[in-house]
Amino acid sequence: MANNFASLVVNDLDQFNFIAGDTQILSFEVCDSNASPVDLSTATCSVVFSPYGQFNYAAITISGSISGSSTNIFEATLTGSSTQLLSGKYTMQPVVVDYNGDEFRPSQGVVLITGRNATI
Repeated sequence: MANNFASLVVNDLDQFNFIAGDTQILSFEVCDSNASPVDLSTATCSVVFSPYGQFNYAAITISGSISGSSTNIFEATLTGSSTQLLSGKYTMQPVVVDYNGDEFRPSQGVVLITGRNATI
């Protein structure tokens, strides 16, 4: 049986770390399978953070908005108050809901949040 996935990458976004309570501005460029920009002007965008391995539970969901003049890039601001009590390993997924209401999660990555009271 042939493998239809020439290159399957589960976590294709770069892993990043931050200290709980810090503000993070996240930027996502959305392209189709041909690497062509996807127009997000009629879409709703957000980013979901789930405890690692618990994809059905959203610890945080933040709204995104189109960034600047490029309609295929959206930004979402993760505020310090939304993460101040968190720590551990999380999965981050940008979410795009198109004008038909269809939801797409084109990427995911790992985020490590260090608790405010953690000792190094």
